[in-house]
Amino acid sequence: MESLKSSSDNKQARLLFVDFWANFIRTHPDEEWGREHTNFINSLMHSAKHYPLTAKQYLEIKEEVKRDTAKPK
Repeated sequence: MESLKSSSDNKQARLLFVDFWANFIRTHPDEEWGREHTNFINSLMHSAKHYPLTAKQYLEIKEEVKRDTAKPK
């Protein structure tokens, strides 16, 4: 399994994402960013409906990864 990004890398990526979209919203008219937001939400909904795992399967895998990454090397 590929190594996972450290939590600090993940946090930094999330902050950059938030900064990008906050700036986009401030610098573009409502009609434009509203369309982008709608496309984004629709994409999330589509992905959720077509996800190949059940919620239970996903949570089991997530817990397994959590246990594996917590093991000392």
